[in-house]
Amino acid sequence: MLHVLIALIMTFFWNEARAESVADFYKNKQINIVVGYGTGGAYDLYARLLSRYMGQNIPGHPKIIVQNMPGAGGVRAMEYLATQAPKDGTWIGAFASGPLLDPVIGARKPP
Repeated sequence: MLHVLIALIMTFFWNEARAESVADFYKNKQINIVVGYGTGGAYDLYARLLSRYMGQNIPGHPKIIVQNMPGAGGVRAMEYLATQAPKDGTWIGAFASGPLLDPVIGARKPP
């Protein structure tokens, strides 16, 4: 019975947040792709190739910028994205899964 009362209260008194459309959000914005490795490597090339076409296919057509942040095998870029970069969909990371998964599943041992 209590859950019905809560549902009724939420239905009549809950103020919904009005979200803007994706095109409105990304219009005149910049998306940053942070690559955890130096220039010229495979992840850098993938990110730069993706950046050429990604902005054309996102509603609002944002500008795409690739930034290299080498250090500690990609951990520096991961820490930056986790602690300092805005969490609004304008920052993306490109790095290998090893530094991310090794603490969870254990480091791979050489054969």
